[in-house]
Formats: sequence, structure tokens, C-alpha cells
Amino acid sequence: MRLATASPAHARSIAEIYREAFPESIELFFPRKPRERLLRLLELSFALLFGRGAKGAVALDEDGRMAGYLLYSTSKGQARGSLLQAVSLLARMALGLGPVEMLKLMTNQLLMMITVRKAKKVPKPQAAILSVAVLPAYQGQGVGTLLLDHALKELQGQSVGLNVRANNAAGKRLYAAAGFEECGSRRDLGGKWLILYRPPVS
Repeated sequence: MRLATASPAHARSIAEIYREAFPESIELFFPRKPRERLLRLLELSFALLFGRGAKGAVALDEDGRMAGYLLYSTSKGQARGSLLQAVSLLARMALGLGPVEMLKLMTNQLLMMITVRKAKKVPKPQAAILSVAVLPAYQGQGVGTLLLDHALKELQGQSVGLNVRANNAAGKRLYAAAGFEECGSRRDLGGKWLILYRPPVS
């Protein structure tokens, strides 16, 4: 398994991994959306993340097939995409959403904001893990650890925050092993999330 720098050119492949890795989320928000339209919508959402300065890595197997990805944002030297590009991507995403899907997504975002419960006070993270996923066929083989270790090396000296599903036992083990601690929780339409924090490591 080798790593490569994630780029906007990977947005489609990342979308495909997300669809396979998170079937519950897809079923909750897009239960009847045709596969191609779903992938196009997800591709646009990841292109938007890249446009807003997201960085990361993709894991490639010996045949060059993408097995997983990790995207993060950082306040240090973050590139800012053009406002026009962001508006264009958002407009294209909106066109691909039905009214019920749009309502669900908006409700979900609102819930994520208003249900935050802090268990302990920590400084605002300087960086955040935005999204990480590994194809089911490669799970349990250390791909997630490889991606996270790479990201944390890139983020050395910065505090890092992330959200993980409360019922994601493998994810919680991965983050605990990397030094993340629970500092709160929040909820959305899919259930409870844990808010994790890792202090700066030199």
C-alpha cells in the first residue's frame, strides 16, 4: 500500500469510496437517488472541500486502485479557493438535490450545530480531520492507520479536532491510539457523534 497526495482529480474516486464505506448515511439522505446522480453529487461536494483548501492523502494498492482516503483542513497556510468557484459548485449541487434531500441536509447541519455538548473545555483546534474512509474490502488491514499517521505527521505542532460516530468502534480505537480524547458530543439525524481533540505534538 502506498500513499499519494489527494487532489481535486481524485474527487470522483473519493466519492465512490464514500458511497461504499457509508451505506447507512447514503440510505438516510439519498435513499432513492440513482447511482450516477449520487456519485456526481458526492463528487461535487468533495470538489468543494478541495476548493476551500482541503488537503490529504489517498491510499493505493499494488494495482494502483484507491483503497481509502483522508482529507483535512488546517488554518496554517490554508489555500483559499475563489468565491466564484465555490458558488458555482454549490449551485450545481443544489440542482442535483430534491426538496426532501435538501430539507434533510439542512436539518442535519442545524442539528450538528445546536446539539453540541462539551464534556471538557479545549482550545479551538488548529486543524480538523474532515473525512476519512476505507473501502470495505481493505478495512482491518491498517489502511486507516496509515492515512491518519500521514496526516498527523503533516499536522505536527497543531491541535487537531474531528467527529466520529459514537457506534464506530473501529474508528474510536484508531483515534484513541493516535492520542485523541473525547471532549464532547453532538447529534444529527443519524444519531450521536463524539467530538475528539488531540493537542499539539512536536
